[in-house]
Amino acid sequence: METRIADCPLGAKCEEIKVEAGKSVLYRCPWYVQVRGVDMNTGQETGNWGCAIAWMPALMINTANESRKGVAATESFRNEMVKQGAQAQWAQEALFEAAQQTLLQGEGKICE
Repeated sequence: METRIADCPLGAKCEEIKVEAGKSVLYRCPWYVQVRGVDMNTGQETGNWGCAIAWMPALMINTANESRKGVAATESFRNEMVKQGAQAQWAQEALFEAAQQTLLQGEGKICE
């Protein structure tokens, strides 16, 4: 079976050359854009032209992946903060117990 690209749902042509006043003029649809980025498989920079409407699914998938990475980084940061908070609390409790022992043994002075 043969596959062909259908016409634009907006009724436009992506690029069309017209002759005006003896000069060739390139008319480009405002939805026809170049998307630049890095190919995740090869690591090479790419710059492909296409319809912005057709790019939407790929860009939405990319946005979801980047969001997922941000959430993972935030969760990792949160876990580190919880761990440091627990260590600080443990150190504070140990210091408090040591101070109590010192006062109970009569070695510490109470403010005069």
